[in-house]
Amino acid sequence: MKIIAEESIKIDDITINLNLFQLYKSFLLLISDQPNMGIGSITLGSPPVVEGLKSLTTSYNLFGVNKKLLSTIIAERASNMLKAPVLLLLFIKNKKNEEEIVKPLVTFLNNTLEKVNKNLE
Repeated sequence: MKIIAEESIKIDDITINLNLFQLYKSFLLLISDQPNMGIGSITLGSPPVVEGLKSLTTSYNLFGVNKKLLSTIIAERASNMLKAPVLLLLFIKNKKNEEEIVKPLVTFLNNTLEKVNKNLE
């Protein structure tokens, strides 16, 4: 297991930490608003089976009910951009509404994954 991204962003008064590990033909993505990562919601994102077709990325919420929409969006986005399965552990303890952090967090994720994709090529 090799860490390929370790980033953080401040959204209002919350600092979000992101760690991305490369596994064998897959990735482990940890996102938390705490200095120490936790388990939180666990979601598996699987990329489209046939490249080039407009099939959807599939996600499976394996554990946890908090931030379900956010974890689904993140897992699907990450697996689609990385073109590999992504296991997401999303640990957000802050009680802020998902709507307030979704857009900046997804933008942050997109920017991080674009940098990762350039380094993986």
